[in-house]
Amino acid sequence: MKTADIKKIIRNWPAYSKFIENKGINPKTVKYLSELPVVDKQFISSAIHMIPLFRVRNIIPSSGSTGDDFSFGLFGDTDMKKASCTIDRILKNRFHTAYKKTLLLNMLPGAISLQSSTASVASIGVRTDTAISVIKSLGSCFDQLILVGEPLFMKNLIELGVKESIPWKHIPLYIIIGGEWTPLGYGNYLEGIAGPQRVYSFMGMAELGLCYFYETDETILLRKILSEDRLLGQALLGETDFCPMLFEYDENEIYVESLSDPCEPYNSMILTTVDTNRALPLIRYRSGDKGKTLSRDEINRALKSLGYTPIFGPCGSHILAHFGRGKNVSRIYPEKIKETIFNSEETASTTTGNFRLCMEEKILYLKIQLKEDVYPTFSLEKLYEHAFAELPVTTRLYPFEKFPHLLDFERKIRYVCEDNTGKGSRREKLGIPLAV
Repeated sequence: MKTADIKKIIRNWPAYSKFIENKGINPKTVKYLSELPVVDKQFISSAIHMIPLFRVRNIIPSSGSTGDDFSFGLFGDTDMKKASCTIDRILKNRFHTAYKKTLLLNMLPGAISLQSSTASVASIGVRTDTAISVIKSLGSCFDQLILVGEPLFMKNLIELGVKESIPWKHIPLYIIIGGEWTPLGYGNYLEGIAGPQRVYSFMGMAELGLCYFYETDETILLRKILSEDRLLGQALLGETDFCPMLFEYDENEIYVESLSDPCEPYNSMILTTVDTNRALPLIRYRSGDKGKTLSRDEINRALKSLGYTPIFGPCGSHILAHFGRGKNVSRIYPEKIKETIFNSEETASTTTGNFRLCMEEKILYLKIQLKEDVYPTFSLEKLYEHAFAELPVTTRLYPFEKFPHLLDFERKIRYVCEDNTGKGSRREKLGIPLAV
């Protein structure tokens, strides 16, 4: 990232300038991002009060998935126009909405809005009955449908659509997933119902925006190869128990660092927004996600060394390998559990996808919620025991209504019990000035 851009962001944000001055850093002499401190949600929650909020046109709270801490994304007129242009560009380039009449069903939770100048947007929220009704009533009036939502809601919708006699495979359809880490098998499972090459994942966050990281045909292909070739995975990612998600991103929009954490196997993603005019810039923001950046050249060299044809062209951004949130119990990660569930159609089709890892009396339980029409028979219990035989977990299957952790599509699922370690988190006082 250019020194001039770093200094301009700092100069445009007086509160941040005073914040780093309090830490002994002279804003005028900063040349490299590495000279600046890493900040977190607590910083963002305080920093928003040092921004002229009357100029903000859109406020998006975070999910609160890391606990009681909520941070906020603040977006002004320029941010909103830019976000709209980004969405339109993706829709035009990837889904050809400029010349295909498109109905986009926005089923994201929390009143998150999507706007497009090239697609008709139906704002549904997390109502499967409404979504089914809109698809049946209006779907045939358009050349294609694009469904946007979070993974478990979308799984529920597609499965319900089968019961409602919606011929998914015969509908020109794309499914865009966001909001949560998903395994490769998740896309395979949905495409087994809805048709091949129809599921794509995007990643953003409240503080950043919705569409900064995105899957492409190339990243999906690479992920499929990685999931089958352990040697390639070791060469590019080191030792890992599961295959990460792979995204492209625009380095003119976001700068990504990958910093190692003591005693943690996965690096932390540190994000800095490049746009110097954002209402709320992000400067070395620790989002809570784990990830590693890979250059196109190193990926192609690793592929070639193992006899594969290079996938990526020489020009373009780095690739982000995303490992999820890094939460675990005894080094068992929810991402590994998800990968195992969706490795088999038998397991994927019998659960809602909602589960909880809990340590109770020195036994690690994997509690799994079954779908509404599925019950824990002896054969089903043996199926799950066999699926998870290689992990040190004791599986417990629950009928839908008896699962102790409710499935609420409006909230992020906490796959790991919060009291597994019994340790609180000590936070540094940031020393942000109260007035500027």
